[in-house]
Amino acid sequence: MRKTRPAALMGDDVADRIRLGNFEDNLDRLADADWILEAIVERVEPKQRLLQRVETIANPAAIISSNTSGIPLHTLAEGRSDAFKAHFLGTHFFNPPRYLKLLELIPTDNTDPPVVETIRTFAERVLGKAVVIARDTPDFIANRLGTFAGMQAIRYAFDEGYAIEEVDALTGPLIGRPSTATFRLSDQVGLDISVGVAENLYPLIPVDESRDTFEPHPKL
Repeated sequence: MRKTRPAALMGDDVADRIRLGNFEDNLDRLADADWILEAIVERVEPKQRLLQRVETIANPAAIISSNTSGIPLHTLAEGRSDAFKAHFLGTHFFNPPRYLKLLELIPTDNTDPPVVETIRTFAERVLGKAVVIARDTPDFIANRLGTFAGMQAIRYAFDEGYAIEEVDALTGPLIGRPSTATFRLSDQVGLDISVGVAENLYPLIPVDESRDTFEPHPKL
């Protein structure tokens, strides 16, 4: 990780704090953690299974969060205890988190307010994040807007015969957006994740007037 470009860490000394592990042999390490952040594949069932295991190991006072980019938090917490739900919320970082300041905090109706305030304070003062509190609705705030814009541009490009380079030239700094534009952003995030976010959202918004825009184009 010390050699990655752009640099993933603030300094070389931070790398020494990272301990490698796996879900089968090392999950018991979570018993000593004050904040447990889930960031696995963007699908409901694997996340729910992992959170079920985490609940049996975590310290009762530990804060548990998910880095989901759009799955409703109350869905991920289904089947968990009231105590778990009181310490559970969404913490949606943006990629790459080393450089992007935005952090969405998504409490559920069951999240204790002091838990939200603890993570907000830590994120702002220690991590240097710009925190936005989002409601527990599909895709929250940023991805609801970003997915709409991205899927709309991609669909138009494919249907009208625009080249990928043309779309990124038109939807980047030229209109006040980052140089990642549309296709480069999807590539950076991962096409599987970009499509997964849209696919997760589509069935959850049956009455949204723009619902069809969120359906991924077949070429994706």
